[in-house]
Amino acid sequence: MPSADFNCKQCGNCCLNLSGAIDVCATEKDIRRWEENDRADILAWVEVISLGKGHNIYDIWINPTTGDDVNRCPWLRKLPGKDKYICRIQDMKPEHCRNYPLSREHAEKTGCPGFE
Repeated sequence: MPSADFNCKQCGNCCLNLSGAIDVCATEKDIRRWEENDRADILAWVEVISLGKGHNIYDIWINPTTGDDVNRCPWLRKLPGKDKYICRIQDMKPEHCRNYPLSREHAEKTGCPGFE
C-alpha cells in the first residue's frame, strides 16, 4: 500500500503510460477474485503464460482482439470536463494497481505527483 503521506491526484499518469512499465501482472489472488465475481470482461484482458509445473504468470492489459500490449489501461476513464481520471474497476483492480506507488522514489520515477 502507498504510504500515509501519499495523496492520489487522479491525474491518471500511472495508467496512461503503460509502455515500458515493469511487472504489470495480476496475482493468483486477482485471478481468483475476478473468476469468483464473474468478471470475464477483466479476464479477457489477461494473458496466461505457463511457466510449467502448474505455475503461471498473468500478464495484464493485453488487447483481447489483437493480442498486443496496450499503452494505457483499458479501465481508465477521464471525467467529463475535468483533468481527472477514474478507474472503472476500482473495487476489482489488481494488486499491482492497489499498491502503486511502491515508494516516494517509485512515484517520482514514474511521474506521479501524489507526494507533492
